[in-house]
Amino acid sequence: MNISKRVAVLAAILIAAAGVVIHVGALFAGDSWFVFFNAPPSVVASARAGTWLAPVGSLVIAGLMGACGYYAASAIGLVRPPPLQRLALAGMATVCLVRALLLPVLAVPHPELRNTFEIVAAVVWGLAGLGLASAFDLAQKTLRTSSGG
Repeated sequence: MNISKRVAVLAAILIAAAGVVIHVGALFAGDSWFVFFNAPPSVVASARAGTWLAPVGSLVIAGLMGACGYYAASAIGLVRPPPLQRLALAGMATVCLVRALLLPVLAVPHPELRNTFEIVAAVVWGLAGLGLASAFDLAQKTLRTSSGG
């Protein structure tokens, strides 16, 4: 197994796990975390008012990030392969890479996006996308090897 791809997949798993911790932690840390992590104003207002949008949204995002981590882990044999493994990994990698590549495009007409948080977030999303793309590649090779191809 290609060591650099395995490292990229492990980075994606760690990024996904950190995302889960951040989003679940926000439920306990309160509205200051939602503000710090640049949640939309409606989510911050929900956290302050105690309505359902902030906690449900956080749990949904944490679940999606957990799924990303699980699917990535399956590509390197840490867990059993889930259904539609390669399709899901391709979709996840695409979403992460598009999110990372959108910042330079959107930062031109929206100068408020030119800040340290957004730049770091774009880099992290890009690393996660590369790791998930590596997971896709490794999962495809594992499938070929196990099917005798």
